[in-house]
Amino acid sequence: MSVENWNWPSKKVLITGNSGTGKTTLLEKLVRKEKARWKFVYDHKHGEFSKRFGVQPCYSPEELCDQAGKGGWVVFDPIKCYPGKPEQGFAFFCDFCFCLSEQFKGRKLFVCDELQKLLDNYNEPDELLTVLDTGRVYQIDCFMITNATNGIHNRVKNQITEVYAFTQGSKNSAEWLIEKGFDGEAVLQLPKFKYHWRNLDTGESSIG
Repeated sequence: MSVENWNWPSKKVLITGNSGTGKTTLLEKLVRKEKARWKFVYDHKHGEFSKRFGVQPCYSPEELCDQAGKGGWVVFDPIKCYPGKPEQGFAFFCDFCFCLSEQFKGRKLFVCDELQKLLDNYNEPDELLTVLDTGRVYQIDCFMITNATNGIHNRVKNQITEVYAFTQGSKNSAEWLIEKGFDGEAVLQLPKFKYHWRNLDTGESSIG
């Protein structure tokens, strides 16, 4: 195993908030403007991302390998290999992305929506943690969405470097944000499509 770059300032972005507040639209905007050799997208919502990005999804490991060899968008829809089991498909996709990142140089994006449906806050998501832990070494930047941060494991949250917080559904879902310096009352009362952004490493913040 060769080490690619110990000094890559790995970006791990989490977008959180109620349904219908604009999270996926923001994710699309952020990911589109990022330059990367590969953009790996886990598309477990009936092809939503493949339609948004206008790309053909991959349904099998063979198709993934073929598309990854070309670079660019690599969108995996687990409906055929993991019907009714998106969390198993997600673990596989994490492993796939990590293995490819070990072998090839260049910046990679790892993208997923509805993270709370793919893991929980009790069991350590080893496959995702591997991707997060080694981002600095293999130039992997992550962009993820969850409807509430209290639904995902603490070890995942501990890796996050930036948060876009849309309006939260309850005080419980805002607790972690408050711990990280967000104004709890503000994120509970945000208008639709508005968010607060904060860099957890530097403390820099803004309103969008």
